[in-house]
Amino acid sequence: MGLIRNSAILALVSTMLVPLSPGGQSSALAQAEPASQQQQQRPNVLVWMMDDVGFAQLSSFGGLVDTPNIDRVARMGLRYENYRTAPMCSPARASFLTGRMPHTVHMGGHALQSFPYPGYDARVPAEAGTIAENLRQAGYATFAVGKWDHFPGPDASPVGPFTYWPLGQGFERFYGFLAADTDNFHPTLVRDNQPIAAPHDPDYHLSADMADQAISMIRTRDATPAGKRPFFLYWATGAAHAPHHAPQAWIDRYKGRFDMGWDKARQQILRQQLAAGVVPKGTKLAPRPDAMPAWDSLSAKQKQLYSRQMEAFAASLSYADAQFGRVLDELDARGELDNTIIIVVSDNGASAEGGPNGALTEAYIGNETPVSFDDNYAFLDDWGGPRTHPHYSLGWAIAGNTPNRYFKQTAHDGGIHVPLIVAWPKGIAAHGEARRQFVHVSDIAPTLLDLTGVTPASFVNDVRQSPMEGRSFRLTLDSAGTLRDGRAQYSELWGNKSLWEGGWTIVTSHRMQTWEAAQNAGQPFDEPWELYDVASDPGQTTDLAAKYPDRVAAMSKEWQQQAERHNVLPQHNVGENTPELARQFMQMMQFMKGKWSYSNPVTNVPFVLAPPVNFLPFTVTSKLVLPEGQANGPVFAYGGQLPGMGLYLEDSKPVFLFNAINGQKYRIAAQDALPAGASEITVKLSRGKLDATNRADWTITISANGKQVAQDVIHIEMPRMMGISATFEVGNDMGDPVLEGYPAGRPINAKIDNVTFDFLAR
Repeated sequence: MGLIRNSAILALVSTMLVPLSPGGQSSALAQAEPASQQQQQRPNVLVWMMDDVGFAQLSSFGGLVDTPNIDRVARMGLRYENYRTAPMCSPARASFLTGRMPHTVHMGGHALQSFPYPGYDARVPAEAGTIAENLRQAGYATFAVGKWDHFPGPDASPVGPFTYWPLGQGFERFYGFLAADTDNFHPTLVRDNQPIAAPHDPDYHLSADMADQAISMIRTRDATPAGKRPFFLYWATGAAHAPHHAPQAWIDRYKGRFDMGWDKARQQILRQQLAAGVVPKGTKLAPRPDAMPAWDSLSAKQKQLYSRQMEAFAASLSYADAQFGRVLDELDARGELDNTIIIVVSDNGASAEGGPNGALTEAYIGNETPVSFDDNYAFLDDWGGPRTHPHYSLGWAIAGNTPNRYFKQTAHDGGIHVPLIVAWPKGIAAHGEARRQFVHVSDIAPTLLDLTGVTPASFVNDVRQSPMEGRSFRLTLDSAGTLRDGRAQYSELWGNKSLWEGGWTIVTSHRMQTWEAAQNAGQPFDEPWELYDVASDPGQTTDLAAKYPDRVAAMSKEWQQQAERHNVLPQHNVGENTPELARQFMQMMQFMKGKWSYSNPVTNVPFVLAPPVNFLPFTVTSKLVLPEGQANGPVFAYGGQLPGMGLYLEDSKPVFLFNAINGQKYRIAAQDALPAGASEITVKLSRGKLDATNRADWTITISANGKQVAQDVIHIEMPRMMGISATFEVGNDMGDPVLEGYPAGRPINAKIDNVTFDFLAR
């Protein structure tokens, strides 16, 4: 048998040992060399998809945040000053990657608020293959690092299905998180299709980790003996979406830099924009929205807190910029920077979702009770660090969108008019110039195919592809153009809608208080069109609808035609109770009120698939086998520090933990350790009557092996959300641990036989 096996191996090796060509290479490699050379001539593609970065937050666009590495790209490339996107992350990213309109690819709203209509069900159709898949079929190595949230929420489960995950959408490697955001100090991470724990490092920050992973992926191409494949790297940081996390040393760099307040900051930014030619002469600031107070009207404590909020945001973006610089330096050292197309872009405008006060945790966005100033102020010294999960006040979003009006989620320019920088040292002759033609998010994918010389794939996974709806803007690389150049383009999100055409916009104001989860739900979409000449009035300060009714009528007709063509209709808003959604809700409630049983550890279960422990009273029964010695670790955990709940063993003692949304911590613990061997632990949560502050008395009773071992009553508001990126786990706690100081990702050292949540028992 050994001789037969060795003969087979020798036969296999002999097929690889082809005669050497005169140049010293095998003839097989020599024959492949022309194709390899052609591949190497194709440019690499590096995309930095920033998150919630407004038009005026980069220093190259007149902003007050230091972004020297983005400035470096702007100097060797082009700054696009008339670029528009979708008003929110999921639609913008789906459009960016597919080259189609957001509603065409079923992503008219955020993926977590899907709606049972083609434009909104969050399922990118198979005929809309991504730029990654197109480039992969042309021989590119395709890497995705960072945020991925434009897919159905239930599919974020670690058991899939993986159709809409990065590896199912044309990427060969993925490292990142499957949510709108994640904790930058304790992220919930996935590598390829598997959940993993973040590295145990006291200095860990996700932005630096993402740069490490990107550099590692780029270097893996060195293993190819016949020449390196060109790569497409989609680097999608959480920065500068909330939580605005940064190392303390970076927050300290900005100490006092924003004490002038948002009003003077807007004026300073506008002066810098005018001086740099980022906006046309005569530009005026958009009016302050009603919810944004004048800075001079604030108390000293308010100014202190809000200044710190902006310091944390700026540090978060600057720190990410420094990590981006490391990726650029790697390419430069490898001699690959000159032949790399670099795209720096934001998914949408700056976010006002923190509301007037900002928020110590973004979980407040979906909560019944808004965050109080005092709760925020209690975390002043920790703002931006691992004890918070913060978002800044809406005043800084307005400043970050200078001179544009409003913010993310709106169809005004504050929501959709954002920075775009394009560089390719080897392929673009112009350096450090501006471009003023209209460009849309859907245009980037076809432009990249055009620049790389890749013909769009006719089939992806045996499915014939639909044409990309975006248009290549390659011709703009050599022409500055004007602010009136470009096609008519619609925008829509949750009832807010607009159309850009020839430097003019029509726009409606349906859902403007974006920090309220269901604002204006159920109201008709009958707001009148506003009309602005944004080529001369970027701040949308003067409504010209009454003066030019014919223009409004013609543009309204164009919006309607595009809406019908791209699945925009019927429009809907978050929180609306349509018959379809009512039916879905009733089915969900029936599903929730049963028993949820887990016979082994599970990790990274998204909140849409988690047992409803924050909605209903329940009893959880855990059957465990404890080891000799002490048992430690989570029996179950949901959420983290702000907020979260969980059952742990500490030195074999059952401990129930509840971390309130305002930072208060509650602990109910047994006094005696459980013996080694089989044990049954029961925790019962009973709810009293709600008071006027949405709080209730919750009685927590812990029993072990049929005997009550602890009980307490806590007066709390149960949060509607444990956090956008909150996950539920049995036997582990992978993200931000519910037990403060517990090592994330360290499983319980007891055997789990069964954990059952019962929402019927009372």
